[in-house]
Amino acid sequence: MDDPHALPPQVADALARGWTVLTANQRAARTLRRAFDLRQRALSLTHWHPPIILAWDSWLASLWHRLLLEGRASKLLLNGSQEHALWRDLIAADPGTANRISNDDSLADLAADAWSRLHAYRGRHRLRAAVSTADTRAFARWADAFERRCSRSQLLTTAQLPEVLTAAIADPESAAALALPHGLLLVGFDSQTPAQTALLESLRATGVIIDLASATIPATDQLTHRSGEPSHLLVDATDPHTELLTCASWLRTRLTEDPHAQLAVIVPSIDADRAQIDRAFRRILAPELDDIAAPTSSGPFEFSLGVPLAHTPLAATALDILRWAEAPLPLDRVSALLLSPHFAVAATNELLPRAEFDAFALRRESRLQPQLTTAELSTQLVRSKHVAALPVLRAHLQSLSLQLRRAALARNRSHADWAAAFAEILDAAGWAPPAHLSSVEFQARRKFEDALDELASLDFDAQSTTARISLHDALAALTRIAAQTLFAPESRHAPIQIMGPLESAGSSFDAIWFLRAGDLSWPPTTSPNPLLPWLLQREHAMPGADPARDTALARRITTRIAASAPTVLFSYARHMPGSAAHQRPSPVLSALALVPRSSALLAPAEPTPTPIPLDSLLDDTPIPAPSGETLRGGASILEAQAACAFRAFAERRLFSSALDDVSLGLDARERGSLIHAVLQAFWTEVGSQATLRGMTTSARDALLTQCIDSALARHHAHPADGWPRTYIDAERARLLRLLRHWLDYEANQRPPFIVKSREEELEAVSIGPLRIDIRVDRVDQVVPDPTQNENENEDQPPAEIILDYKTGRADPAAWNGPRPDSPQLPLYAVVSPAPRLAAVAFASVRPGNLLGLTGYQSQIGILPDATKKQTRDLEAQRKEWRTVLTALAEDFHVGRALTDPKSYPTTCRYCRQRLLCRLDLSSLDAAALEDSDDFEASSAFVSASDTGA
Repeated sequence: MDDPHALPPQVADALARGWTVLTANQRAARTLRRAFDLRQRALSLTHWHPPIILAWDSWLASLWHRLLLEGRASKLLLNGSQEHALWRDLIAADPGTANRISNDDSLADLAADAWSRLHAYRGRHRLRAAVSTADTRAFARWADAFERRCSRSQLLTTAQLPEVLTAAIADPESAAALALPHGLLLVGFDSQTPAQTALLESLRATGVIIDLASATIPATDQLTHRSGEPSHLLVDATDPHTELLTCASWLRTRLTEDPHAQLAVIVPSIDADRAQIDRAFRRILAPELDDIAAPTSSGPFEFSLGVPLAHTPLAATALDILRWAEAPLPLDRVSALLLSPHFAVAATNELLPRAEFDAFALRRESRLQPQLTTAELSTQLVRSKHVAALPVLRAHLQSLSLQLRRAALARNRSHADWAAAFAEILDAAGWAPPAHLSSVEFQARRKFEDALDELASLDFDAQSTTARISLHDALAALTRIAAQTLFAPESRHAPIQIMGPLESAGSSFDAIWFLRAGDLSWPPTTSPNPLLPWLLQREHAMPGADPARDTALARRITTRIAASAPTVLFSYARHMPGSAAHQRPSPVLSALALVPRSSALLAPAEPTPTPIPLDSLLDDTPIPAPSGETLRGGASILEAQAACAFRAFAERRLFSSALDDVSLGLDARERGSLIHAVLQAFWTEVGSQATLRGMTTSARDALLTQCIDSALARHHAHPADGWPRTYIDAERARLLRLLRHWLDYEANQRPPFIVKSREEELEAVSIGPLRIDIRVDRVDQVVPDPTQNENENEDQPPAEIILDYKTGRADPAAWNGPRPDSPQLPLYAVVSPAPRLAAVAFASVRPGNLLGLTGYQSQIGILPDATKKQTRDLEAQRKEWRTVLTALAEDFHVGRALTDPKSYPTTCRYCRQRLLCRLDLSSLDAAALEDSDDFEASSAFVSASDTGA
């Protein structure tokens, strides 16, 4: 059968006659050049001259450069960034737009688009007479100023090229300098703008023959009609996702039947659908790519349209490094840099030690603002125990910090100087050395270097107000260039090409699937430019001004696509997400003889697999600790074991943990720790309720303020000016206000007491086979009432009260049952050496009516009358708690790791072992959080009283 991908005869004939072949887009030019090379190779030729096949824009630029070389022109042809900079400067200097809402960059983009349309549709001479609104009058002013600036500085925009070249061709000497070809063959032009038409007509007037290639209709292959199936189908699907899966399944079938087939998937809005297409096609066509180690460029499909350069990992890393030169980076971006293979690249793999440094050092450091400078990161690395394993990271951080100090980043520079400085900074940071890059990464690096060159090119105009700019403005300019630059790796010539309707011009395939061909998606809505007068746009038939013309163009494109392959399928989804309306086929499909097909018939669902009976096994086989090893830890071991045995095993035996969350300011856990530290220091000085009562208000506040300052100084002694200092001042005031109320409560509502111990650490306390390290928040001694009979108390040891500070919710019910939710205080009571335990209680240091003591007392009068309490036989209660805690310790020690949450799914809500757990947790709300002031609400956090590892 005929090869539909061979060089089209019209193109081959034109090249043989010495003509130039012009395509509507770069992709068509690349496709035809490759087809020519394959043809020459098939003819057994060993060498040949490259064909003159150019995209329209490239051809115009080549003509202009020829005029420059021949001395027939002298103007500088602006690139997109240079033109944008000119528009932005003019708009910023215009006093008539001082109160505008849009920023200068967005207005510059609109102005550049309006300028391009004016010249493409030859309406520049009509602009001044057609203005009618404030916006159009403003643009007319900008356009006049822009034109004067270009004339004065000898500048030329790409939009003006057709007009200038048309005038040059009319001049015999300039036409001779251009060395025009004998003929031109136009391939893939769905339409021509008036500027293109005028240029082509001027060429015809000089004797150049111009021909338009007809649409290529490949011969029908054997697969198309093997069962009488029509070759042009209209496929309907229930929803967009089903449409994608049907398309992917059909493509897989075609490739299975003919591995050498060349297939195309055409999508009207490829940017919006790119992620969904990639996921669906990976699932159906290349499930092996789900392997995280699989190369991303090895699938049977590829997108012909690139992505913004700024979105590629290599460029994103470079931009983060450069932003680091300007200001501290947020901690999440610092983490991304540490784990990036393009930052501080080492010959030996340091990724695992870097991940450990990030998780166990950076994220556990107390900081008000979760951000770091390069110097701060370098200092923290040197102080950490991970420094020995990270020599390359340390060296590059020191080199980067030194380079930033030398660079004198505070002064204004030219764009070229900034481009050179950025390159030096990236080199010091060990960014993406070429020797460590794959082919795609190397191409991305070259593209980013081109972006730096484009930044340097912004020094083109000495009259510009931005000739010398700050670091911030230079970074903004580079970021914009990277965001506007599309990066597409060199084509792998994958059998499935995914592209837009315009990109498909000039190409042919074995089969085409046109996605999103519903009336809501195709043709896409084209908007007029708001800076151009409506009547002017209508008069010159600009895009978006005449719906009938836009629809006619879409119909021509659709017809051309239908003629580009033997088999063509158009598909649409009947139901669109977020819309109650039913979608219908696009009206531009009406001229095609399409046979309707249901997606279910075209790609039937996979047969339901025969279910395999599963054996039900009780997963209760213990996993004991290694022989001779004593398991140690903190009270949180028992808390986790009570909540779920598997959770305790994963956290304390497998050491599986999630990254600590970071937030602005102090988190709930840090605020709770401050309460502990302040009250510990305060009661160390005061010692008893009697002393507290004897203090004046000013003396008490002075001591309390001193204790607060001391606690804050542990991690935040010198907050930075601005927000951090104001935040610490506000936190200091909050603590003072809260603890005043707490001390009032302790002084006036509690029976007399003496503070016996504060934050006492007990190491290697035996609970069954475990050795537990704990810290008891506070133990008070009850002062006997002197009004009672002295003989009743003279032979008894002092009664003691064990207190556990809480800044979150506190309920003594959490101490009870075989699986207590909060076993810390029962553990304190069990291990307490007190011969006479009078009470155990939560000390709820919370605002309002939540403040107070809640717990158990051995007799009436130990705890305040106004508090929530119960009177119990605490000795019997301690025995019960010891039995429960010992059982939990034994279960943990012998390795009982049954996945058995105490209260499913509530217990699982804050568990961080979901990747390891075998339960179906899809019903959980992952976004749910406890109250922000409850630092102990989730058992994922280690208790502030828990010093165990």
